[in-house]
Amino acid sequence: MLLPRVFQLSKRRLSALRSVRAGAARSTFSSRSASSLSAKIVGPRKQVLRASVLTATSASAALLLYSLLDPVPGAIEASDVMLHNQVDDCWIVLDGEVYDVTNFLQMHPGGVGRIMEVAGGDATRKFYSVHSGSTLDKMKDQLVHVGKLKGKFTEVISEEEIRISEQRKKLPPLSRIFNLSDFESIAREILPRSTFAYYATGASDEFSIRENHYAYGRVFFRPKVLQDIAYDVDTSTEFLGAKVNLPVYISAFAGSKMAHPLAELNLQAAAEKANVMQMVPKQSSYSIEEFFEHVPDNQNHWYQYHFDDVEQLNNVGILIKELESQPTVKGLFLNVDLRDIGNREKDTRQRSVDTTTSKDLSSIVTKNMSYAKFTWKDVDKIMASTQLPIALKGIQRGEDVVSAAERGVKAVVLSNHGGRQLDFSRPPLEVLAEAKQMLKEKGLEDKIEIYLDGGVRRGSDVVKALCMGAKGVGLGRPFLYAMAGYGEPGITHLLEILEGEIKNNMRLLGVERISDLNESLVDVNSLKFRNPRANDVLYDEGYMSLRFPEFK
Repeated sequence: MLLPRVFQLSKRRLSALRSVRAGAARSTFSSRSASSLSAKIVGPRKQVLRASVLTATSASAALLLYSLLDPVPGAIEASDVMLHNQVDDCWIVLDGEVYDVTNFLQMHPGGVGRIMEVAGGDATRKFYSVHSGSTLDKMKDQLVHVGKLKGKFTEVISEEEIRISEQRKKLPPLSRIFNLSDFESIAREILPRSTFAYYATGASDEFSIRENHYAYGRVFFRPKVLQDIAYDVDTSTEFLGAKVNLPVYISAFAGSKMAHPLAELNLQAAAEKANVMQMVPKQSSYSIEEFFEHVPDNQNHWYQYHFDDVEQLNNVGILIKELESQPTVKGLFLNVDLRDIGNREKDTRQRSVDTTTSKDLSSIVTKNMSYAKFTWKDVDKIMASTQLPIALKGIQRGEDVVSAAERGVKAVVLSNHGGRQLDFSRPPLEVLAEAKQMLKEKGLEDKIEIYLDGGVRRGSDVVKALCMGAKGVGLGRPFLYAMAGYGEPGITHLLEILEGEIKNNMRLLGVERISDLNESLVDVNSLKFRNPRANDVLYDEGYMSLRFPEFK
């Protein structure tokens, strides 16, 4: 071998070679550039190498030369990787493989900062806390593979990681979890503070997030007694024609992988066993293909989607065809409350303190995005293009429910995005009462199914919503909290708690089927009177309140 294994290049010239290796076919590597590069090579055979470089006038020849020069054939020491930790010279390790990501930095959706946090180091754990393996496969064409890692990096454990590890050792057994608020209190102790703040945040002063829950405390039951009902009451129902065992569904939310490595697959497995509807989020940790390959054909799913830009709106037909090919998808739910991102101050404040985690969260929610203008005309076009039931998620006034019913929309979700979008938007339970009255006046009551989400923490909350005319109720945060602490078994236990509470309420109300629940069983006279209210001690203790800046 005439060429030396050891050579030195300036960062600027190494960057030039790197761009050739990453995209050789798209650019021209001039003999002048090659000559300039070869001049910096140290070794006894410089003349031979320079002559070779001068002939490398094509990109492919330069790429071949670079592969000869590159001292990568063997494994690369961790200490060598650590030297490449700058914006113009950046290497990272993923799954024991070393990648040059210098060119990729500017293309990374989450920004340069996220990668620079792991520059010159092992990014595997951080990467898989947010992404799936399929994401890496898609990225590999944009990365330059340098070689295999030799040795290990010195692991630095943060104070927060130590705290979480110690708390997990003392985790209460599932047998000590009696209600959904228990899961929330545990998640607060075993999740990174920024992750919990992201899950728990509402918009601005968070009136809506709290009112979503408090509204249920203003509705009271009017039970019937001495009814001839079976003890084994039936909680099954139908969601858009799909038979489910409980009148609840797992709502769509982003960031599941920050709660548990298996993310939506945990939810899928638990939902299948319980025959509960799962709404699969657009911002899933898995691609559509990757997620649905785990799903049996007899399971039920809804798919949630929103349009980040005009291109996604124009290409919605491609998405619809893909969903139509999945036998378990029983409806497409389109978000209609994302014209902008809400002022999620609690989340933002925590990120400003914990910069380590903030970049990961920024990949999930990015402000100042130019969302596509999505109108009723677009809804009409989408419905005309498919037989898949179309539903609108994020309706917040009765008039829009009426408009949806008149257009033939199959379902709506009354939601203020868990209080994360427009603060002081009304609780969905209030909107439900308004919408049902308006539909009755128009004779449209049976033309559309109404669902709602936000603030549900008890089976009694579900029963109240059903009595007032909802077809079903969605829960989001409780599933994240249960999964964070206990994985799939936690989700299963949550569903068992809800089922037990719903059945208990139905027996005490004097009904044995979901279809028996009606307005006569509830007193809603206090629903709009937001004060005074009875304090929900568990909810209030679990609530993470806003804080002022700290003096240090």
